Amino acid sequence: MVLASPDSALAVVSRTGRAALLIAAVVVVFVVATWGRGDRSTAAIPIDGASLFQAKGCATCHRGPDTRPLFDGYPPLDDAASWAADRRPGMSAADYLAESMAAPDAFSSPAFLGGSGPSSSMPRLRLTSEEIEALVAYLLGG
Repeated sequence: MVLASPDSALAVVSRTGRAALLIAAVVVVFVVATWGRGDRSTAAIPIDGASLFQAKGCATCHRGPDTRPLFDGYPPLDDAASWAADRRPGMSAADYLAESMAAPDAFSSPAFLGGSGPSSSMPRLRLTSEEIEALVAYLLGG
């Protein structure tokens, strides 16, 4: 029986240890990258516009269909269906509201009176298209 020298035994262990470490690292990266994805075949949970109106801070400055703002001077949105289609020529109510959320500097609302709140203008909220759709539907009563 031939015994390996201690140095050669460490080299084998080191190579084996490195391989095990590499495999463990790949498994960890995979688990972290896929964590919480769930079954992609299930339908997405619809976004509730009313809850989003509160969660994104819209209700802080704007009167909504069922909210009252903390600050004055910002455009009321509670009756948007009656005026939003007339705000910008050639734009539907839904398109106007969506543009106002996605690009707040594109048009200054005549209803903006220089609010007394946390901002002197509409902030960029970085809303997803799904969030904008949900908010527009909420504001238009849909």
